Amino acid sequence: MRFVDQLYEMYRGHFNGAEEDIIAIVVGTLQEQSADDLYQLIDEMEEEEVFHMVANYFIEVLKRKVAMEDERPRDVLH
Repeated sequence: MRFVDQLYEMYRGHFNGAEEDIIAIVVGTLQEQSADDLYQLIDEMEEEEVFHMVANYFIEVLKRKVAMEDERPRDVLH
């Protein structure tokens, strides 16, 4: 994806391999974009890229839901 390639080139020297740095750069960059900018990025993506983006989003949301469920105390039957 061209946007990711451009982002990588802009911040190439700032990545140290830590996932937190990558997340901070991506989230910070996306927060600067308008909804129209984001829709334009999606429109420029290949169909497979859109599929992977949506699949990854759903996977992460489901993982969070499962983790939250696992953290909730269970009713104990006596």
